[in-house]
Amino acid sequence: YEIRNSKSSIINVDAPAALPSPDTRLLLFAGKGGVGKTTLACSTALRVVHERRDKEIFLFSTDPAHSLSACLDEQIGPTPTSLIPRLTAMEIDPQAEFQSLKDQYAEELEEFLGALSPHLDLAFDREVMERLMDLSPPGLDEVMALTLAMGFLAQGTYDVFVLDAAPTGHLIRLLELPELIDQWLKVFFGLFLKYKNIFRLPKVSQRLVQMSKDLKQFRSIVHNPDRSALYAVAILTEMAFQETKDLMAACRRMGLSVPVLFLNLATPLSACPLCSAMHQRESRLKHKFHQAFPGIHQTTVYRCGKPRGIERLRELGEALYQPKGEVRIEGLGN
Repeated sequence: YEIRNSKSSIINVDAPAALPSPDTRLLLFAGKGGVGKTTLACSTALRVVHERRDKEIFLFSTDPAHSLSACLDEQIGPTPTSLIPRLTAMEIDPQAEFQSLKDQYAEELEEFLGALSPHLDLAFDREVMERLMDLSPPGLDEVMALTLAMGFLAQGTYDVFVLDAAPTGHLIRLLELPELIDQWLKVFFGLFLKYKNIFRLPKVSQRLVQMSKDLKQFRSIVHNPDRSALYAVAILTEMAFQETKDLMAACRRMGLSVPVLFLNLATPLSACPLCSAMHQRESRLKHKFHQAFPGIHQTTVYRCGKPRGIERLRELGEALYQPKGEVRIEGLGN
């Protein structure tokens, strides 16, 4: 498929991927930083909007880099932003979400402890209450960001969620954290029940109860291959290969569906001696990827500048999931 313009570069895609199933509710784009997760997530969201005309699509990011705005060439923030009909985007700041919870907890706890009778001795539990947020497991901020988006799913506002996830290590931690989060929540709710007649933190309690519900919903979806899929993204370097191995191993442990691996930013074959040498080196790594992950469909996306803006990303989305996958895009440079 081609679109020709006066100034253009060609996007070549080998072995384009199949479109997500109509039943899919959650698509996670995962990989190390800098491999093009955001670009592919945005392009896929736009393609799904085109193909599923009866669906509302929610594109969101928990990546601290906040790349959605730059990629879409639109100002995206911590509140849902309508981009085009049936496509809404949002950049969630995990640290800001967690800081908001900590501030709210400190405020309510101070009010609670200040109102206690001086004759009531909580002993050890008081110290636990004061340090509860400091004792939270690493990654709670990322879980909060994720469950915030899941809240929209619970409301039925959107039909398909496309997640531009944090880099590989952060995502693996996020996916493997639910048990740690559960343990931490049990400490909080245990204190709440133990002192239910006096322990009053209404706003924080409500937030944590909702987070617990949303986390359970996320688990039920992410472990159902009919409703979710993880699209891995890598580049043809040894480091990216090793990180992809870690990601795939984590997905196998947790029973997550990985139908597609995008090998992004590959060097096309050309007459340039340097490019030819890079192409040969990457071809060896590409073979290595195919040997390591034989059961996963692998789509190669060749380097051709940085698609930016909705129209160019839409054209890339057509290439990623088209039988022949070749698109010319205006003004992408060399």
